[in-house]
Amino acid sequence: MLLKFFYDLIPIYTNEISWTLTNVTYVIGSYIMFHQIKGTPFDFNNGAYDNLNMWEQIDNGAQFTPVKKFLLGVPIALFLISTHYSNYDLTLFVVNLVACLVVVIPKLPFSHRLRVNIPYLTDQQIVPGI
Repeated sequence: MLLKFFYDLIPIYTNEISWTLTNVTYVIGSYIMFHQIKGTPFDFNNGAYDNLNMWEQIDNGAQFTPVKKFLLGVPIALFLISTHYSNYDLTLFVVNLVACLVVVIPKLPFSHRLRVNIPYLTDQQIVPGI
């Protein structure tokens, strides 16, 4: 909601655009925080989690825990809200849908420990236990 308030302060953005920007900004931040950065911020685990991203570390990798259900529901709810307040405009719907899918698909069980490497953008790492 703080993002929405921030985008509402900018006079050139309509309500539809501000909701879409709120959704896209949340998705980018969430993807980077939960799925792109590997390891832990503290070095007290002797490297046990160095090859795991934050999503794989939550609840020791157990699927469909209450925390993971909540974190999975937030981008879906934000997609529904932003689609509703953008008056179901087709262009904004597609932008919001793609943004939602970009952050929801990596959270599903079939993509646990699955890495997508983009040449020259992501580093190659071997994840043990696959």
